Formats: sequence, structure tokens, C-alpha cells
Amino acid sequence: MNTSVPVDLSDLKTQLDAWRQSHRQRARIPDHFYKTAVSLLDRYSVSAICRETRLRPASLSKHATATRAVAASPVVPLPPSAPFLQLSASELVPRHAPPIDSHARLLIERADGSRLTLHLGVADRAQLEALCLTFLRS
Repeated sequence: MNTSVPVDLSDLKTQLDAWRQSHRQRARIPDHFYKTAVSLLDRYSVSAICRETRLRPASLSKHATATRAVAASPVVPLPPSAPFLQLSASELVPRHAPPIDSHARLLIERADGSRLTLHLGVADRAQLEALCLTFLRS
């Protein structure tokens, strides 16, 4: 049976023991020790880390969960706001264009995420514009 402690786990134990010797008994353990312990979780179990370092399993698990939550939700910068483009039905279907065939599809999306999809056959431009305006205003 091999009872040797891995070097990285032993280093953390040594650092924690030195910190414990220099601070009062009930002092809060600094976060950087927990961050180091959490980084070791991909190689060792919670129980092995806690047994060697004398950290509480609940505290280590709490720090691990917080670290995973931060890593799972990366901060994505918002794109610069695009200028609003307003179109009328006559701009969607040019006057000199052939009639809209039955395979045409128009998708309109509002800022709140609501969508209107129109599968168009032959359409009157005025009706199409009225329908789009009604959807966008509702």
C-alpha cells in the first residue's frame, strides 16, 4: 500500500499548515487556498484533498460550485446597438418585381422575441404592409 502524498497536494498542505500556525485558531481561511484546492479536484477526490489539508468538505464543495458557476457563464460583451432599419411593404417587394410566388417566406421578429412568419402567395402590397404594422405594434 502506497501512503505517499502527491507533491501538489503536499505543497498545499504545507502552505495551509504554515498559515494556520501564523493566524488565530478560528480565522477564516483565505480564498486563494480554496482556489488551489478546487484546481486539484480534477486529479483528486474531495475526501482526499480534505483529509490531507484538513479543509471542510462542505466548504470545498461550496467553493467548487461557485467556481464552476463563474466558468459556466462567461461574460460576453454586448454588441454595439445596430441602427434600426424601417421598411415598408413596397420596399420589401419592389414595384417592378414579378408577383410573389407561393414559395416566398417573410420572417419578422420584434424586439421582445415574438416572430411572425408569412408564407406568401400572390399578395397585395397594402395588405402585406398593414399586416406587418399590426404585428409590430401589438
